[in-house]
Amino acid sequence: MTREINDRVRGTIDSVYIGGGTPSVLPRGALTRIFDALRQNAVLDDDCEMTVEANPDSCTGEFIKEAADCGVNRISLGVQTLNDEILTAIGRRHDSSTALKAVREAHNGGIKNVSCDLMLGLPGQTLYDVSYAADTLCDLGIKHISVYSLNVEEGTRMYKSGYRVDDDVAADMYEAAYAKMKERGFVRYEVSNFALDGYRSRHNGKYWKREPYIGIGAAAHSFCGDTRSYNTFDIDGYISGDRGARSEKLSAADRLEEYIMLGLRTVDGVEFGTLDLLSGSDWRSGKREVLVSLSDKGLIDIGERGFALSEKAYYVMNEIIVRLI
Repeated sequence: MTREINDRVRGTIDSVYIGGGTPSVLPRGALTRIFDALRQNAVLDDDCEMTVEANPDSCTGEFIKEAADCGVNRISLGVQTLNDEILTAIGRRHDSSTALKAVREAHNGGIKNVSCDLMLGLPGQTLYDVSYAADTLCDLGIKHISVYSLNVEEGTRMYKSGYRVDDDVAADMYEAAYAKMKERGFVRYEVSNFALDGYRSRHNGKYWKREPYIGIGAAAHSFCGDTRSYNTFDIDGYISGDRGARSEKLSAADRLEEYIMLGLRTVDGVEFGTLDLLSGSDWRSGKREVLVSLSDKGLIDIGERGFALSEKAYYVMNEIIVRLI
């Protein structure tokens, strides 16, 4: 990984995100080598957001110390739920007390910006479980919470057991979590992400705004302008030095579709000027009937510069996007 950093990373960086795996299980010293390589090849902004993902069972004081020494200022914890029976049933290696201890370890180690993931639609999960988890995490001083519905992948043990998520129940759970977080001052700035003022994820925002980013590591994806690229999924091949990079140039239609799909996930929505630029035409005029229909139904809020989904539209977001692309 440091070899790829040496080859590809240059310039000034305002966001570093180490995850898409579980960096907290790396041998001690590995995180330090990664950040050393970054600093040798690029300049990290003074206010650079530096996030590291962690599982509660491996988010130890020792890990937190190394992360803090590297300059990490944000930890993302995969809590999922605070119901111990459910954690056992889904094969997680931590329990609720371990998750809460991990939050305290981060705070005690000087990392105050902690984000937690919660999962909805888990086997045996109730509305009380979701509300309790959201309440408890807020009480601990969590600054950011991501809420996702369980996706049961074909071929997994859960899929073979016949378990399927009830979408209506998951929607009720989402509302229960949102209600608790809203009471505590959290803002839904993206369909699955909620934050206190000043704590939106800068890194994730780059994905939704289609800003450039470099992905380092096996299977890592990158984006720049109109090109998406990715490294080989073969870990052994990557380690041996064969990055096996592949790239795909996006068409004008692809760029427009992505802008609408990603922008409408966020509270900021999309701007007419950008839609015109990407479509090469007066986009608003071409979609006038659809926009009026969606607005009349209270599904979008239209302003002078653009439009965004209304509060009640997130449950039918995909249907709305299909009508607009």
